Amino acid sequence: MSGADDVSGVPGSTLWGNTGYRLIKLGEMVFAMTEEAFGSLEVNPRQFNVLATAAAMESPSQQELSRRLGIDPNVMVGVVDDLEQQGLAERRRNPADRRRYIVAPTERGRRLLKETAGIVEEIESRLFAGLSEDERAVLHDIAGRLLQEHPPPVKRH
Repeated sequence: MSGADDVSGVPGSTLWGNTGYRLIKLGEMVFAMTEEAFGSLEVNPRQFNVLATAAAMESPSQQELSRRLGIDPNVMVGVVDDLEQQGLAERRRNPADRRRYIVAPTERGRRLLKETAGIVEEIESRLFAGLSEDERAVLHDIAGRLLQEHPPPVKRH
């Protein structure tokens, strides 16, 4: 067994040998690094993710964002409320269905996304610095395929 596969790699954890566990730990690390980097900004990682996803989708509703990101619909309401209060997103009536609302980044929200793009790239550069460009591309491809095969479940918080 190599050092990388040694279950003692994480004290007290018998899960260290599980790939899924390692991916969870990497996700937690990315979240913590992003939260720290965003410390002086007006968004947290979850708000950033919702704002960036809304900007990338064609007229998404809160429900569509909730499904796409695996965020509980009740939690999504609060996230969008916060983004609205900060002037980063707005709810607009869907012209095709007046009963529904579209979540759209405001101009201020779009500027914030442009400003933070470099921060996100820097975090990834630091995290993946020990990987070659080819290794990073393979990891990116595999992670993308797995996420497409297994969309995130809606989290109940």
